[in-house]
Amino acid sequence: MNTILIIDGDVLAFRCAAANESRSIKVKHKITGQETEHAHRTAFKEHIKGTFEVEEFDIEDVQTCEPIKNAYHAINTCVDAWMRSCDADGYEIYISGDDNFRDSLPLPSKYKGNRSGIKPLQLKECRDYLVKKYDAVVVHGREVDDMLAQRCYEGVKAKVKAVAVTIDGDQNGVAGWMYNWTKQNKPKLISGLGEIELVKDNKDFDGYGRKFFYAQWVLGDATDCFKPCEIAKKKFGVVAMHKLLADCKTDKECVEAVYKQYKAWYPGVVVYNDWQGIERKTDAIGLMDMYAACAHMKRFEDDVFDTVKLLKTLGIEYGRDV
Repeated sequence: MNTILIIDGDVLAFRCAAANESRSIKVKHKITGQETEHAHRTAFKEHIKGTFEVEEFDIEDVQTCEPIKNAYHAINTCVDAWMRSCDADGYEIYISGDDNFRDSLPLPSKYKGNRSGIKPLQLKECRDYLVKKYDAVVVHGREVDDMLAQRCYEGVKAKVKAVAVTIDGDQNGVAGWMYNWTKQNKPKLISGLGEIELVKDNKDFDGYGRKFFYAQWVLGDATDCFKPCEIAKKKFGVVAMHKLLADCKTDKECVEAVYKQYKAWYPGVVVYNDWQGIERKTDAIGLMDMYAACAHMKRFEDDVFDTVKLLKTLGIEYGRDV
């Protein structure tokens, strides 16, 4: 069986560009004009502790890059190392483009709207290098994660070992091969219902298989800025999610638990304003569809998650309020 690497080019370009620069801050006192440089904001706060307040200063981020050839070399080294580690016969690389459909979802908070911070200065050059040297494909309309899921799904059907190479946790909920070089020595096969567990002193969770997706469906993902309980203004964290799903032994038990949790939050008609200020009217199942669209990786272009269809297939009784 041939092994093909399906590489997340966004992660590759970002990490290699970031590793090729150093960062610091330059601060200037608003009254005296005195300037100093510090490694980062935490070091600066310690430096002025008990003497000044942070608000008395203007802070400028400073990025200093090494020659771009170093970043290109890092990219080449990564691809070569992954090919050897996975004993691969070839690779495909994908990078993000425009018009991600999730950006237009009527969520109460914009999808990935909390993303901020400094991007590496050489990020564009690294992305361009992936296209020029490695024939990276630019993905429009959806995310690179979706393309990784699609190519792994197609690999299973074609009896090709298609390995998603990424550090993105979303891939843990996608059936197929995955290689996270920061945690694994070789690819692992994700299949079946799977399991979840609490980690980091019960502040986060880890897992694999369909149960990982069910966990995100009811918990959300702070990194991507979606939280199913947000409209209800309820608290629901990883411990509550783990209590809800950890002991479920079948897909039916998992999905029924998720459905009942949504109904507890949203027992009737739900009216809310989305992130654009537009009033929306729906119910628990409508919200389940919307939040599933955030977490479900598309295995083919028209792979739309349908909550009602799933409930019917599993024989779960349900009701609609709109």
